[in-house]
Amino acid sequence: MLLILLVLAAGCVGQPPAPGPQGPAPGSVAAMLGDPRTVDPCTLTDPAALKATPAATVSLDYCLLHVQLDDGSLAQLAVGELVPAAPGPADAATEDEDPVVPRGSLRLVQEAPLPGHCTRRIRFDDGTAMQVSADLLTGDPAAGLCAVAEAGADTAIAAMEQHRVGHRQYPPNSLALTDPCAVLDSAVVHQIPGLEQAQPQSAPAGHQCQWGEQDAQAPRVSFTHTAGKPPAVLHGAAVEEEIAGRRTVVSVVGGDPSVPLCSAETGHIPFGGPGEVEVAMLVVAFPGATGIEACEFARGLAREAWPRLPAH
Repeated sequence: MLLILLVLAAGCVGQPPAPGPQGPAPGSVAAMLGDPRTVDPCTLTDPAALKATPAATVSLDYCLLHVQLDDGSLAQLAVGELVPAAPGPADAATEDEDPVVPRGSLRLVQEAPLPGHCTRRIRFDDGTAMQVSADLLTGDPAAGLCAVAEAGADTAIAAMEQHRVGHRQYPPNSLALTDPCAVLDSAVVHQIPGLEQAQPQSAPAGHQCQWGEQDAQAPRVSFTHTAGKPPAVLHGAAVEEEIAGRRTVVSVVGGDPSVPLCSAETGHIPFGGPGEVEVAMLVVAFPGATGIEACEFARGLAREAWPRLPAH
């Protein structure tokens, strides 16, 4: 018996402790941002350094700034939205033919500019990227939008590397903490022709879900949790109604009934500044039909989704 005890005791000597929980991988979204659902994207900006002023539009996922350029042109800078990165190694020299340059522990993808638009993507090491985009509002299309996007990206990277990323405090019933992919049952989406086999694709921050391909010729459904002014009737192709006990605005996107794109939006709890609320927004694209037909699909999805939103 003594021998057995000695052998057992010897077996315990020098054994490594049980592994503890590991922290997030360096260079990942979790390491650089923390919980992406609650990030305040405006803390990734520096209006004074960018010579910018905050824009009125708000979002759970990005911060908007207006930048006055030296020639008098006005640009809008959007910072913070997380998107899936293109496949391939994070340290690749090019990504989809776009140059990739190192920025500290991260990589910056320099997309080719389009007329009136330029984007930079900050690439993390976990297959995720942050978009920083500059769009021309007024003035010269050659006014240097890529310099604005680049400056915005560098400011965001500095905030992350200096651990200055702030987080919003959301109540338990906030849409920010609710995954739209879990709210809308895919079996309901599958009833739309062309989406019978579509699988939900969640955005990295968990505030958007999409079924179908991002293709103008293919049907698709997107369900986004965002924020801003309460949904309003803005044109003749929009109507306010009650769906599943919630005030809802159903609207042909752009107001042209021939465009097969429709949204259904409902306000939620207060958000940010006075008069701002969280918003749940369903958008249905149904090529080959009219906006009126797309709105019937949007209404049907809203009837299924709204009851599963958090209480307001």
